[in-house]
Amino acid sequence: MTDDKVLVSEVLVPGGHAKAFEVKKGQLLQIIDAEGGQVADFIAFNQKDHSEKLSPTHTRISLKSLTLKVGDTLRSSMRKPMFEIVEDRSPSHDILIAACDEQRYLVDYGVAEHRSCVANFEEVLAPYGIGRETFPDPFNIFQSTHIEQDGTLVQEPCKTAAGDFILLKALTDIVGAVSACPMDLNPIGGARLTDIRVRVYEGS
Repeated sequence: MTDDKVLVSEVLVPGGHAKAFEVKKGQLLQIIDAEGGQVADFIAFNQKDHSEKLSPTHTRISLKSLTLKVGDTLRSSMRKPMFEIVEDRSPSHDILIAACDEQRYLVDYGVAEHRSCVANFEEVLAPYGIGRETFPDPFNIFQSTHIEQDGTLVQEPCKTAAGDFILLKALTDIVGAVSACPMDLNPIGGARLTDIRVRVYEGS
């Protein structure tokens, strides 16, 4: 990050919870792992048409890749550019794994009434009239997913250090939400849930 960016807003997302925010076209969205080792599920919607949303599926086919790098464009469900990756100081991201929901904890772990990313998103996006039936798969920022030679998906512990971040340029006006993933029953989030910091800057 350079020092000439003007901070527009800042949101602290408590570990295990979510926050929603708005980003205007041309602004920069910075998502920061405050303490390290925390996955941040991210979803976003066109502010003027919530039926258009950030789509890992369409991004994958556009990039012909399962990994992301600086300069890549993240596509919407209408295949339109929604974000550009401007800077990335983190070791990995995931665009394969669905967001955790109540059924994930109940079916896979036998745990009822566990916080989840889907419920978190539902809570913070309700004021915008956006419900879970419209949620896309998330962009799992900082998550580490390994694919074995036989095709097995392995969810690894998050490898970020405190202060690692990704910086995205918004290519349209968006409503977004970040969930500091509450998953504490498999290795992805390590031993404890920690905070994610979200900053919006005037871009250039």
